[in-house]
Amino acid sequence: MGATDAAVGGGAELSAYSVPVDGAGVRAISPTDVSQFIRLDQCRRYLRLRLHERVAGRDFLRDEGVAPQAISPLLSRAGAGFEAEVVAAVAARHRALDFAAGKDPAARGDDNAEVAAAARDLPAGDSLVLVQPRLVVDLAGWRIRGDADLVHLARDAGGDLRALIVDAKSSTAAKVEHRLQVAFYHELLAALLAEHDVPCTRIETGILYRPAPDPTISREDAATLARRATEGASARDRLGVPDALLEVVADADGYRGAVRDLVTGETSVARRAAEAPFEEIPFHLTYKCDGCLYTEFCMKRAAERDDLSLLPFLREPDKAALHRL
Repeated sequence: MGATDAAVGGGAELSAYSVPVDGAGVRAISPTDVSQFIRLDQCRRYLRLRLHERVAGRDFLRDEGVAPQAISPLLSRAGAGFEAEVVAAVAARHRALDFAAGKDPAARGDDNAEVAAAARDLPAGDSLVLVQPRLVVDLAGWRIRGDADLVHLARDAGGDLRALIVDAKSSTAAKVEHRLQVAFYHELLAALLAEHDVPCTRIETGILYRPAPDPTISREDAATLARRATEGASARDRLGVPDALLEVVADADGYRGAVRDLVTGETSVARRAAEAPFEEIPFHLTYKCDGCLYTEFCMKRAAERDDLSLLPFLREPDKAALHRL
């Protein structure tokens, strides 16, 4: 099937786009993998191929004679530009420690020890913003790596530590996948601080995003206007970022529950996607595939196998029903 055959971990063979555990008994995944999975209408084939790529690299695409779908450079530049603006504004207001400055992203190790030390050594009444700390933590059989954009640490006069984890998005709305991504960072930071015996009274998560350009808000949108005013004040008061909105996630525990359902739970979606035979993982070609890394892979396989996805106007539930019958 064009899969890469290579020995990993305890000598397991990679075949059928498999996702074996490594020598430590864990599989690798990142919050951005899951965020993209949500954005792609929870396509389990994407998730399986992404997990396989983390083990085997992208040679399997070359073996199939296809290439990964490139992300638009305009989107990448817009995101990087917004993050740079945010970091500059935060550094002008707060004492900041930038973990990514001057480092090759591909060659960086984790910043676990430095993050734990910064939290432990923070004096009472002081605060510190960590910029792009890389957290790598093993949770329930998964090695989860994430680069949080901002972690605002503050210790009150009584010595209690609080943390606000913020992801900066160059979009005009906070979305479900954004909230889920910072929920992963919440899990990573909580586990890391507990491992290093650093008590933390409260961890909050938030999304920092751009206001819509020249929004037209009618009298009927009073609730929207009030929310935007509150989020704008939060961005300025808590982070020192003007011209941005900060949504502090209200249902943080609900999103942490979604992390368990999707990855860390015993019967999670990611675990089932990693362990199921590849051909049994459902997929369907739709408009969402235009933004997927593996579009060419799925289109070529669909053409070679006369997959039902090739039928015009066929909906995914109909395809699933036909397969059941």
